[in-house]
Amino acid sequence: MRFMKKRVCAAVLALLMLLTILHMDVYADEIRTLDTSFAISASSRLSDKTTISYTAVLPWLPESDDGMLYLFELQPSEYAVSPLAEPVASAPAALTPSFSLSYTESRLYTKLGLAVKSGGQNVLIAHPQYITNPELLAIYTKPRSVRSFQSEQGQEFCNLNLSGNISGVIAGDYTTVQVMNTGSDPVVTNPYARAEMFSADLHPVTPRYYMLNASDPQGIAAITSELKFCALSATLENFIIGNEVNMRTWNYMMWTDWDSYMREYAQAFRVCYNAVKSQNANARVFVCIDQNWDRNRRVGHKEYYEYMDGKDFLANFNALIASEGNIDWGVAQHPYPVPLTYAKFWDMSDCRNGSYMLEQVASGKMVSFQNLSLLTDYLQRPEMLSPSGAVRHVILSEIGIVNTQGTDIQGATIYAAYMAAKRNPYIDEIIYLHAYSEPGIDTRLSGQSQIVYDSLGTSNEAACDAWAKSLIGINDWSEVIW
Repeated sequence: MRFMKKRVCAAVLALLMLLTILHMDVYADEIRTLDTSFAISASSRLSDKTTISYTAVLPWLPESDDGMLYLFELQPSEYAVSPLAEPVASAPAALTPSFSLSYTESRLYTKLGLAVKSGGQNVLIAHPQYITNPELLAIYTKPRSVRSFQSEQGQEFCNLNLSGNISGVIAGDYTTVQVMNTGSDPVVTNPYARAEMFSADLHPVTPRYYMLNASDPQGIAAITSELKFCALSATLENFIIGNEVNMRTWNYMMWTDWDSYMREYAQAFRVCYNAVKSQNANARVFVCIDQNWDRNRRVGHKEYYEYMDGKDFLANFNALIASEGNIDWGVAQHPYPVPLTYAKFWDMSDCRNGSYMLEQVASGKMVSFQNLSLLTDYLQRPEMLSPSGAVRHVILSEIGIVNTQGTDIQGATIYAAYMAAKRNPYIDEIIYLHAYSEPGIDTRLSGQSQIVYDSLGTSNEAACDAWAKSLIGINDWSEVIW
């Protein structure tokens, strides 16, 4: 009986080996189309301040016209190699090719693509790779400052309008800036956005800010010269690239498919990241999303071109960045109450469409301060981790609580939002929007709400904690914060 088991096992093993070989042959035929997914891995890194090291791992030697591998330098907007392009390096085909190139400043914003000659064409066999350790070049390497967990917009935070207010930002004591493009300078404005910026009647929403231009050398030079200058400031440590960029209102580009939009933003983000980190090694660079978390909009839906939900945006953004060299990007999110015009989140009975709004948060369609774990749990997935394997840095870069229902309600909600952030180990900072007023949205503080805000991070915090719980009617924050 034991002998029969051995024979059966041997037969099964042989069959499995045969199926594996057949599968490999089929896979080999498929992979010989020689697309960018052929390589198992590829990397472009600075080995020192003067040398770029490019390495790759191939599953087997690719078929080619001449048995050679070629390395090409591509602009951020290039995803294929022209037949007339000249390689920057070449070598006989090998399973683990390695190239060394001289570093030049222009190569901080270009990428290296490994290719073969196939049918007379230059065919990429690995995703083009950017330099992923620009911090090695940094002039400024001072450790990050220690500052309070919460802050206020206008004090430690401001918008950095490129080609607009750099001198004012540098003159201040800001630690966090949000990099914006008003569209006033055509050089820094993405050409797709520039082509339609004066034809708002063709689009569902009116643009407020515009996609940055990393699609031509002039735009890259304009953006990076300003950001590099800012990154050397003694106080600036956080750079947020765009505002709620999953919403096209704030980051306008031509009304095209989302894949094209994502590609243009990822290009701009990479250029900004490398510019900042090459000057300040300890600066952090963030992508910014709004509250829409899991609200898929199909093609044809009236909101399809307005926004992509944050979950899908981060998934797509991460995939694009990782394919061309993973970097240590972070997330800035705005966890307003839902809706942002109503502060009494624990009692929605007086809120218009209160049941619907409550369901949006409870079901995870929207992210507020109440369910921040939706975001941070997602960032703990293996594919979302930073290059070091850590959960990415998260800041809550804008939250405003309206005073419409009185300063007591406003104060209790301010404290609840603070506790939600403080209780989550993956939140680095929360930044309040207090100096804002327009019809229906007034987040200015007075009376009790000012007292509450002033208590945060002080010895008076415990007293405000007890007061806020009593007003809301809870014994523990877990009753209203998930």
